[in-house]
Amino acid sequence: MSSAEPLLYERVAGLVAGQISSGALRVSERIPSVRSMSRSARVSVSTVVQAYTHLESLGLIEARPQSGYFVRARLRERLPEPPPRQIRSTRPRSIAADVLDACREAIQRTDLVQLNMACAPPEASPNRRLNRLIRDELRDHPNHAGEIVLPPGDYELRRQVARRAVLAGAATNPDDIVITGGTMDAVTLSLGVLCKSGDTILVESPTYFGVLQAVEHLGLKVVEIPNHPARGIDVDAIRGAVGGQRLAAAVLMPNFNNPSGSLTPAEAKRDLVSVLTGAGVPIVEDDLYGELHFGAGRPDSLRRFDTQGLVISCGSVSKTIALGYRVGWAISPAWAREIQRAKFFTSVAAPTLQQRVLARYFASGGYDRFLTGLRRMLAESAERFLDAIASAFPTGTCVARPAGGMVLWVRLPPGVDSMELFRAALECRIGIMPGIVFSAKAGFRNYIRLNYGCGWSPDVAAAIGTLGRLVRRMST
Repeated sequence: MSSAEPLLYERVAGLVAGQISSGALRVSERIPSVRSMSRSARVSVSTVVQAYTHLESLGLIEARPQSGYFVRARLRERLPEPPPRQIRSTRPRSIAADVLDACREAIQRTDLVQLNMACAPPEASPNRRLNRLIRDELRDHPNHAGEIVLPPGDYELRRQVARRAVLAGAATNPDDIVITGGTMDAVTLSLGVLCKSGDTILVESPTYFGVLQAVEHLGLKVVEIPNHPARGIDVDAIRGAVGGQRLAAAVLMPNFNNPSGSLTPAEAKRDLVSVLTGAGVPIVEDDLYGELHFGAGRPDSLRRFDTQGLVISCGSVSKTIALGYRVGWAISPAWAREIQRAKFFTSVAAPTLQQRVLARYFASGGYDRFLTGLRRMLAESAERFLDAIASAFPTGTCVARPAGGMVLWVRLPPGVDSMELFRAALECRIGIMPGIVFSAKAGFRNYIRLNYGCGWSPDVAAAIGTLGRLVRRMST
């Protein structure tokens, strides 16, 4: 069995979860006993117990004393998803960022329950393994930490990234990869290569506020097209935008958009790549969260559907292995040399030691096994957050149900201002992200983004309860 395959208990849990999802097992119905499941699935009793414990942690089943396990009535089903939001104007706009300083300051505070970050806690990283590999690298090559590896970056790391790119449906040559200082560095370098000041680019709405700040820094304008939490990027809106004005590029996050958490289906990916590349519009793909899927397989990169070489795919290890390593990459057969040049003249190179250590980590195996555990933690945390929000927040609240990633997109009842909630939450030592930072037009005023990547804890549970009380007070 490869490390990417599910463990035995996960297979058993998947069987039961599938029956619940399909309706074969309904709320309050008894599921097979531990012993009968052990016989039918041909696994040990302890494996079934582990599977049922896992399903309990996800909120799918509950144990009743002397009665067995039953399908649990789930609070979160009371909460609808945010409805599609129409973008009425395709006129290019400049960026508004009037609250970002306050948000940045909140991120830097250490006294908050950090629901405003989009990251897992440091203890969720493979720190022991990485530290051991650092020692090995310094022992074997003591001068490496003081050396510089100029763009395109360490060859062995690029080779390992190319091997993993196949899992996203796109064969890759290591020579087409440029190592960068994280995903945003890759996105910004790519836009600098593709665009000049005053150009207009296409972005999703909502989209990550870092993209909007990069666009502002480069002197660009944006046209926003909707991203639906349940359906992903609106391909029809892209068709309209392409016909409405000249676009220098598009920046898209089809795999678990930050902040909506949406996953754009494969057919829609194919269509949007066809529409944009057919019009000669390059696409900068932010694939930062692609490895953090809750489903069976990794979703495809847009590069899988690119027949003209116009997609630049950007990623990093920031959300999986190590946030502080600041190592990412841009993949592009067409613009690799230009991105190399841009990297050299902006920041010279990415950190040497981190590149070498990551190359060793990927090559040594175990990364897929680590990802399986991280995805399981994130999926369980998402379920806990959804149930807690359904219990604590008032009627009129809507929550997107992510299929991966680590953030929840919450629409508050009408009249609740997310900036007012942001300030009130800070007074209670809780960090959240107000929705207005995820739009160039400062829209989404009654939305917030919450990070479930932090995992579940008593402090987090109390923070969700406090937020619910604040929202109830503001909505009355």
